[in-house]
Amino acid sequence: MIGKLKRVLGIEGVKVEMYVKLPIDKEEQIITGNLKFTTKSESVVKGITVKIVEKYYRGRGKDKLVDEYTIALLELSDSFVISPEEIVEVPFSITYEKAMSEMDKMAKDSILKRPFVSLAKFIRKVKSEYTLVAEADVDGTTLNPFAKEVVEL
Repeated sequence: MIGKLKRVLGIEGVKVEMYVKLPIDKEEQIITGNLKFTTKSESVVKGITVKIVEKYYRGRGKDKLVDEYTIALLELSDSFVISPEEIVEVPFSITYEKAMSEMDKMAKDSILKRPFVSLAKFIRKVKSEYTLVAEADVDGTTLNPFAKEVVEL
Protein backbone atom coordinates (compact mmCIF):
# COMPACT_ATOMS: atom_id res chain seq x y z
CA MET A 1 0.00 0.00 0.00
CA ILE A 2 2.70 2.47 1.00
CA GLY A 3 4.80 1.40 -2.01
CA LYS A 4 1.91 2.19 -4.39
CA LEU A 5 1.39 5.59 -2.78
CA LYS A 6 5.10 6.38 -3.08
CA ARG A 7 5.05 5.38 -6.76
CA VAL A 8 2.00 7.53 -7.56
CA LEU A 9 3.55 10.55 -5.84
CA GLY A 10 6.96 9.93 -7.39
CA ILE A 11 8.72 9.41 -4.05
CA GLU A 12 11.83 7.25 -4.44
CA GLY A 13 11.07 7.21 -8.16
CA VAL A 14 12.87 8.73 -11.11
CA LYS A 15 15.14 11.70 -10.41
CA VAL A 16 16.23 14.14 -13.13
CA GLU A 17 19.39 16.26 -13.14
CA MET A 18 20.18 18.80 -15.84
CA TYR A 19 23.65 19.73 -17.08
CA VAL A 20 23.85 22.70 -19.45
CA LYS A 21 26.89 23.24 -21.66
CA LEU A 22 28.33 26.65 -20.83
CA PRO A 23 28.83 29.22 -22.22
CA ILE A 24 25.52 29.40 -24.06
CA ASP A 25 25.93 30.42 -27.70
CA LYS A 26 23.88 33.62 -27.81
CA GLU A 27 24.59 34.24 -31.49
CA GLU A 28 23.27 30.83 -32.59
CA GLN A 29 20.47 31.02 -29.97
CA ILE A 30 20.85 27.37 -28.99
CA ILE A 31 21.21 25.63 -25.63
CA THR A 32 22.73 22.15 -25.43
CA GLY A 33 23.11 19.83 -22.49
CA ASN A 34 22.36 16.45 -20.94
CA LEU A 35 19.61 15.10 -18.73
CA LYS A 36 20.70 12.45 -16.22
CA PHE A 37 18.06 9.99 -14.95
CA THR A 38 18.38 7.76 -11.88
CA THR A 39 15.85 5.70 -9.91
CA LYS A 40 15.49 3.35 -6.95
CA SER A 41 12.81 1.19 -8.60
CA GLU A 42 12.36 0.13 -12.22
CA SER A 43 10.39 2.76 -14.11
CA VAL A 44 9.34 3.63 -17.65
CA VAL A 45 9.95 7.16 -18.93
CA LYS A 46 7.39 7.78 -21.69
CA GLY A 47 8.65 11.18 -22.84
CA ILE A 48 10.57 14.31 -21.93
CA THR A 49 9.62 17.97 -22.35
CA VAL A 50 12.28 20.68 -22.30
CA LYS A 51 11.24 24.32 -22.39
CA ILE A 52 12.61 27.81 -21.85
CA VAL A 53 10.37 30.09 -19.79
CA GLU A 54 10.80 33.87 -19.69
CA LYS A 55 9.61 35.72 -16.59
CA TYR A 56 9.06 39.35 -17.58
CA TYR A 57 9.06 41.77 -14.61
CA ARG A 58 7.99 45.41 -14.75
CA GLY A 59 6.82 48.02 -12.29
CA ARG A 60 7.58 48.72 -8.67
CA GLY A 61 5.84 48.02 -5.37
CA LYS A 62 2.11 47.28 -5.59
CA ASP A 63 2.13 48.12 -9.31
CA LYS A 64 4.60 45.32 -10.07
CA LEU A 65 3.53 42.94 -12.83
CA VAL A 66 5.02 39.57 -13.77
CA ASP A 67 4.22 37.63 -16.95
CA GLU A 68 5.50 34.21 -17.99
CA TYR A 69 6.08 33.19 -21.59
CA THR A 70 7.32 29.91 -23.05
CA ILE A 71 9.83 31.00 -25.70
CA ALA A 72 10.98 27.52 -26.76
CA LEU A 73 9.61 23.99 -26.45
CA LEU A 74 11.24 20.65 -27.25
CA GLU A 75 9.35 17.37 -26.87
CA LEU A 76 11.35 14.12 -26.87
CA SER A 77 8.93 11.22 -27.32
CA ASP A 78 11.48 8.41 -27.01
CA SER A 79 10.49 6.09 -24.18
CA PHE A 80 12.95 4.00 -22.20
CA VAL A 81 13.11 1.74 -19.16
CA ILE A 82 15.40 2.71 -16.32
CA SER A 83 16.52 0.14 -13.76
CA PRO A 84 17.62 0.71 -10.15
CA GLU A 85 21.13 2.10 -9.77
CA GLU A 86 21.34 2.60 -13.57
CA ILE A 87 22.20 6.03 -14.97
CA VAL A 88 20.63 7.07 -18.26
CA GLU A 89 21.85 10.22 -20.01
CA VAL A 90 19.79 11.92 -22.70
CA PRO A 91 21.37 14.74 -24.73
CA PHE A 92 19.22 17.68 -25.81
CA SER A 93 19.56 20.75 -27.97
CA ILE A 94 16.91 23.49 -27.94
CA THR A 95 16.77 26.61 -30.09
CA TYR A 96 15.11 29.78 -28.91
CA GLU A 97 14.22 33.24 -30.11
CA LYS A 98 14.02 36.08 -27.63
CA ALA A 99 11.06 38.38 -28.01
CA MET A 100 11.86 42.05 -28.51
CA SER A 101 9.65 44.81 -27.16
CA GLU A 102 9.06 48.01 -29.12
CA MET A 103 11.57 49.75 -26.84
CA ASP A 104 14.19 47.08 -27.56
CA LYS A 105 13.64 47.47 -31.29
CA MET A 106 14.09 51.26 -31.03
CA ALA A 107 17.33 50.81 -29.06
CA LYS A 108 18.65 48.30 -31.59
CA ASP A 109 17.84 50.53 -34.58
CA SER A 110 19.37 53.75 -33.25
CA ILE A 111 22.47 54.24 -31.13
CA LEU A 112 21.14 57.65 -30.08
CA LYS A 113 18.01 56.14 -28.50
CA ARG A 114 19.85 53.48 -26.46
CA PRO A 115 20.56 55.64 -23.37
CA PHE A 116 16.93 56.82 -23.24
CA VAL A 117 15.57 53.29 -23.60
CA SER A 118 17.94 52.06 -20.86
CA LEU A 119 16.82 54.89 -18.58
CA ALA A 120 13.14 54.15 -19.24
CA LYS A 121 13.69 50.46 -18.45
CA PHE A 122 15.53 51.37 -15.24
CA ILE A 123 12.75 53.73 -14.13
CA ARG A 124 10.03 51.14 -14.83
CA LYS A 125 12.26 48.38 -13.40
CA VAL A 126 11.94 46.14 -16.45
CA LYS A 127 13.86 42.87 -16.55
CA SER A 128 13.59 39.34 -17.89
CA GLU A 129 14.68 36.10 -16.23
CA TYR A 130 15.04 32.88 -18.23
CA THR A 131 14.61 29.37 -16.81
CA LEU A 132 15.31 26.07 -18.55
CA VAL A 133 12.84 23.40 -17.38
CA ALA A 134 12.97 19.66 -18.14
CA GLU A 135 10.07 17.41 -17.14
CA ALA A 136 9.89 13.64 -17.60
CA ASP A 137 6.61 11.82 -18.16
CA VAL A 138 6.96 8.70 -16.00
CA ASP A 139 4.47 5.84 -16.32
CA GLY A 140 2.33 5.37 -13.20
CA THR A 141 3.14 8.65 -11.44
CA THR A 142 0.95 11.68 -10.87
CA LEU A 143 3.74 14.10 -10.00
CA ASN A 144 6.33 14.00 -12.76
CA PRO A 145 10.01 14.62 -11.91
CA PHE A 146 11.55 17.83 -13.23
CA ALA A 147 14.74 19.88 -13.18
CA LYS A 148 15.10 23.67 -13.43
CA GLU A 149 18.05 25.90 -14.10
CA VAL A 150 18.21 29.68 -14.49
CA VAL A 151 20.15 30.62 -17.64
CA GLU A 152 21.56 33.87 -19.00
CA LEU A 153 20.41 34.61 -22.53
